Amino acid sequence: MTKSTNFLSLSRRVLRRDWEVFLFVAIGRLLLVSLQLIGDMPNSKGQYPLVRHLVEVMDLLRSRVMPVLHPLSLFAAACYLLLPLSIKIRRFVVDIFAIWFALRIADLFLLINLLIFLRMPDHAQLILQLVIFLPCLLLMWGWVYWRVDIGSQIANGKGIFDFKLADGISPTIYDYFLESFTSLISSTLNGFSGKTRAARTLIFVHGVMMWDVMV
Repeated sequence: MTKSTNFLSLSRRVLRRDWEVFLFVAIGRLLLVSLQLIGDMPNSKGQYPLVRHLVEVMDLLRSRVMPVLHPLSLFAAACYLLLPLSIKIRRFVVDIFAIWFALRIADLFLLINLLIFLRMPDHAQLILQLVIFLPCLLLMWGWVYWRVDIGSQIANGKGIFDFKLADGISPTIYDYFLESFTSLISSTLNGFSGKTRAARTLIFVHGVMMWDVMV
């Protein structure tokens, strides 16, 4: 009984401290599945030469580069979890993880948009790919909102986002992800707004990406 209690207590501490790493590992796995669902690129001869060349380059990254780098990211995650790193180094490693996965999401987002211009042999395959890609996009935006707001609080003593929560309570990590997923069912983020131009720009870019995916 004591061993199981200690294990659960240790698991909670690890999840509370390193939840970002587990989040990005999950996002990476979903991105890998989404990329694998594309399969062979559709025959695009005679259609939009510029689009065809861009798709060919991105397909090369998808089929050759990503499968190699994904195991390396898992290795880096294992080192992060097991090695006794300082808080600053941990923060730096997590932010590098975030930049890497944000670039992967942007790459896949662009690829999905380019595939619309080509004759896809199986439209259901593209829809399934979007269904898997969507949680990656929403999870990433939830993290971005949280990281930017927390970073502003540390640097300037105040956040850049305004939450209209009951009784004036402070937002938790959950609230940032909740606002991100709310964009899936609402055209506006009710009760969530930006205090600065940068914050409002982030919300605008998020909204544009969500509209693009849904359309």
